[in-house]
Amino acid sequence: MQTTQKARKTYIESEVTTATPQKIQLLLIEAAIKNIHRVKHFWETSDREDAFHALTRVQDIVTEILCSLDMKNSPEIAQSLAAIYVFIFRKIVAVRGPEDMASLDDALKVLMAERQSWKEICEKFGTKAEAAKQSATFDSKTQNVPAVREIKPKAPHTPTGKTVSPTEAGTKRSWDV
Repeated sequence: MQTTQKARKTYIESEVTTATPQKIQLLLIEAAIKNIHRVKHFWETSDREDAFHALTRVQDIVTEILCSLDMKNSPEIAQSLAAIYVFIFRKIVAVRGPEDMASLDDALKVLMAERQSWKEICEKFGTKAEAAKQSATFDSKTQNVPAVREIKPKAPHTPTGKTVSPTEAGTKRSWDV
């Protein structure tokens, strides 16, 4: 079992370190969705402590997404995304227990839509990069054609490494931190 966990950890580290910004966004969204499902499961089994930890993890993930928005290079897109993730964050923070399932479901619905959008973005940019690689398979020594560069798309966010506590995020806009 320990070997399986090591292999999984190595795979995840490799996945994240080689991921495009779009893929990292998708991974964060999927982690938030997974943790919302964990919250629901823990509530069903009356494990309030683990539910609290999973809910805190969702808050941390959404905070990281908010802090990584690139307000400088893509302000219009970043502000639109910020509005979405602030909505999600507020819904998550409002959750106190199983009685607040509606708020959790609202956040989950928006995250599911975001996941679908980011999957499509990843597929679109992945296809372009693959096409660029395929078109560069000719022998450049025998053909007088300039080499084709791989196109690396840029997401409307860049990881900042900044973290904001949930109380601080509630009083300030995350991009002002």
